[in-house]
Amino acid sequence: MPDVGDELIYRSRDYSASEHVRVVQIDVRKKTPRYVVEFVDGDKAGTRENVPSGRLRGPWSDVAAYDELMANWERIDQAELTDSEQSAVGQVFDLLIPDEVAEYEWSPVRYATRVHQRQALQALIGIAVDDLVEQAEGFVLDGDVMLSADGTLMIAECACRINPMPVLDWVLEDEKEYREKSRNGRPAVGYDKRAYTTSPEWEYQWYIERGRPLHELLRSWCGQRAATLQERLGAAEAENRRLDELIIRIFEELKRLGHAQAADYLIRTYEEDRITAANFRPVVDRPLKPSEIPVRYVTAPRRWGH
Repeated sequence: MPDVGDELIYRSRDYSASEHVRVVQIDVRKKTPRYVVEFVDGDKAGTRENVPSGRLRGPWSDVAAYDELMANWERIDQAELTDSEQSAVGQVFDLLIPDEVAEYEWSPVRYATRVHQRQALQALIGIAVDDLVEQAEGFVLDGDVMLSADGTLMIAECACRINPMPVLDWVLEDEKEYREKSRNGRPAVGYDKRAYTTSPEWEYQWYIERGRPLHELLRSWCGQRAATLQERLGAAEAENRRLDELIIRIFEELKRLGHAQAADYLIRTYEEDRITAANFRPVVDRPLKPSEIPVRYVTAPRRWGH
């Protein structure tokens, strides 16, 4: 805590100019102490103000390093993200970017990313961190790389391109939840602690305003090819389940009509010849050795007269 006589850095706002002040009195009348400071230099020299501790930023002897740090923070604090971009970035970091590699931060600059492990992040997004710094604002802080909101968006989008399926799977599951809510509403608790059920109309409007823009943004980051592949695979699996249920009904109907033996044969053949992921790939076997080749005896027709 500052003490009387300390010469400190004073800033009225984060990105205001640093001013030289000296603590002349500590005001302890309130729960949180305030400080009466006297300005040392400039037009305000000799004037005093009662200020909160948040405006005192450290010893005046460190003003050069502090000004450089704050200039760097201001440089990367120039972009804003939309609500959909914020939600999308947070979801991608949760799914694809481990905290020990990089973190999506909110303070002191919103939407910034702190990169802890540069090589590990490059493996996840396919781009070197130095290239990110060249394309988006950034600087080095305590060995980590701090990136602006533009850099954060680039990390999220590149990660989706490299590994799209976990993100697309999450989108499908989230859409299923929205579909259920838009049909039946959902249980909720009001400000008065009373339980109630939201209306389907309200849930659908929330989906239109928040859910769908988020899903569309994530799909665009993953790319049309990956999104189409996921849809085709999902459709194939759903159709396979539908046909499987239909075939089971056919077998049951055959048994009911007295064709139990034929039904059992068809069921056995259906199970044995089923195509699965385990047997879909062709198996390449080594050539047989002469000793392994089975001997076939062929009876030739007898020729008379020889």
